[in-house]
Amino acid sequence: MSVSLVILMTFIAGVILSATLGLDQAQHISIASRLIIFNALLAGVLYIWHQRKAQYPPQLEALPEHVRLKTLSLRLGLLALLLYSALLGQLQRDWPASVFTFEYLVLLPVLLLLAPYYVYQSEQRTPSGEDGYYRFGQFLYRQRRWRWTEQRDWLLMWAVKIIFIPLMYSWLVTAVTNLLHINWSLNPGLLVTGLFMFGLSVDLLVATGGYLFACRLLGNEVRSTDRHWLGWLSCLICYPPLVFILHTVKEQTDDMDWDNWLLPSEPLYWLWAAAISLTWLIYWISTLHFGLRFSNLSWRGLINTGPYRYSKHPAYLAKNIYWWLHTAPFIGAATQLDLLRNLLGLTFVSLVYFLRAKTEERHLMAFAEYRAYSRHISQNGLLARLRLPWHRASA
Repeated sequence: MSVSLVILMTFIAGVILSATLGLDQAQHISIASRLIIFNALLAGVLYIWHQRKAQYPPQLEALPEHVRLKTLSLRLGLLALLLYSALLGQLQRDWPASVFTFEYLVLLPVLLLLAPYYVYQSEQRTPSGEDGYYRFGQFLYRQRRWRWTEQRDWLLMWAVKIIFIPLMYSWLVTAVTNLLHINWSLNPGLLVTGLFMFGLSVDLLVATGGYLFACRLLGNEVRSTDRHWLGWLSCLICYPPLVFILHTVKEQTDDMDWDNWLLPSEPLYWLWAAAISLTWLIYWISTLHFGLRFSNLSWRGLINTGPYRYSKHPAYLAKNIYWWLHTAPFIGAATQLDLLRNLLGLTFVSLVYFLRAKTEERHLMAFAEYRAYSRHISQNGLLARLRLPWHRASA
């Protein structure tokens, strides 16, 4: 059983139990959504820890100096996480992570108190020696001069956490809250909406867990972070606060989507709806196969199961196909110039994701495991299989 399946089953049980106990009523939903999230993530973490603790029993006594220096670095990272989210909330009126900022502020004192215990356990079971936490702690204690090359990887790793944890958690709370608000019935439109919100909640649940619980004790630590500016730019333009650029460029000249173009009485309507649903299903399944190793801009081990058996970037591919199918840019344009604007807008979005894919590959090709996987996909992946009949026919 995978950790994603444990999280999924716990999440489903939480949603059903909330409905059974009447916690899906408006006055209880706020608390119920947090409890469901907490229990699902806790189940995933405990599942992994149960598997790993026997492999990593306490070894030598942790060095006090290492614990002291690494605890200081960890505490600084935890404080920086709050500072970033709070500052963006002040500068950006519609900052989507305000939910995280308040709840994290309440939890932060507990995390700061527990930091030494966590570091001590990590050093006992999986000692890492003079790692990034150690070197940054030395700098803070003025035991080491500043050198960017020595501190870069630790700072980049924490930058990823600081940027994405507030967003993922806040979006997750919103998605689960909206899911609990749904009054289920056999209405087709309501069922589609509910299933979409369920899939989105599970996707964000796994992604949030991936950012929150990256650590050596669970075996899903960040091994490398992308160092290239183009990789960061092509990724961050897809998220607040820079995502307004993407939205502005891809904005269509008309308000017509696919369901304004097709009618339920037409067979093409249901084929189009099935194709759109399939894109989201592939995207969500791709996230599930990451488990608690999900993260942007980071290498945390090879993922070669599920959709990743056939493509290096199934999630990106599915998401882009969805936008083209849902927006239907060729419908509703009043003039040829409007049509060109629609097409160029979505082409820009696809180009951004193409750059994300290529910059990720450039980063991950530094690892032999990924290079072997890349060669395998080139020879046996979905595109290779689609090309094979053509090559045979032309031979």
